[in-house]
Amino acid sequence: MYNDNFYKSFINESINPFILFDNNGKIIDCNYEAEIVLNYVKQKELFELALSNSPHNFGFKNSYIHLKYGKSSYYAILVGYVDDQYLGLELYRHINLEKEISKIEDVELVNMFSLLEISRNTTINTQITKIKEIYDTSIPELKVNINNFLITINECFKLFAKSEELTIKVSLKIGEYEIIDSKKYNIVNILYTSNTNIHVKQELEDLALKAHINLFEVKNGVSLEFPMIL
Repeated sequence: MYNDNFYKSFINESINPFILFDNNGKIIDCNYEAEIVLNYVKQKELFELALSNSPHNFGFKNSYIHLKYGKSSYYAILVGYVDDQYLGLELYRHINLEKEISKIEDVELVNMFSLLEISRNTTINTQITKIKEIYDTSIPELKVNINNFLITINECFKLFAKSEELTIKVSLKIGEYEIIDSKKYNIVNILYTSNTNIHVKQELEDLALKAHINLFEVKNGVSLEFPMIL
């Protein structure tokens, strides 16, 4: 018969984050994936998520819900408890196969700043929206899927079409890399921020993934991250 150490090791190696709370919301135990998630979300928020989706009686309940923390998306959660002392939460990670198996053959060399200018001029009325650009011009021409990239940034600009102010910052992320086909690439970040609240729909996240872009909603804005393929 297997011992508790086996089950503990099995949970630790899972790609799905698992957290065990006490009845006050304190974390009693969690696996490695959960530790990563906790870098992006407060434990109180996860505890409240578990409470609001817990079964009415002792037992377990699956809920299909879209969540995104950091670069990982989740399509469902499992919440369970067998007594009044502990509450368990597991997030089911969505593995985007298109992103995982994407190759660099479907990209072309282009000046990214030119694409941003084209997109800005076709989607934003500068008489309504004042635009501030902060660009790291040391970033050279790089390879992207031009069609999907343009569609994605067009939709991002449209989010701010009625904003009075919009700041666009393009930079390299320091100390972070993306691995594709065992090669390490720097990460480019395009950050849109404004003076108004915006809401990113799932459709936009899906468009970004087709362009091999990780998209995140941030306070009053949206952030795009993608590998700098030269």
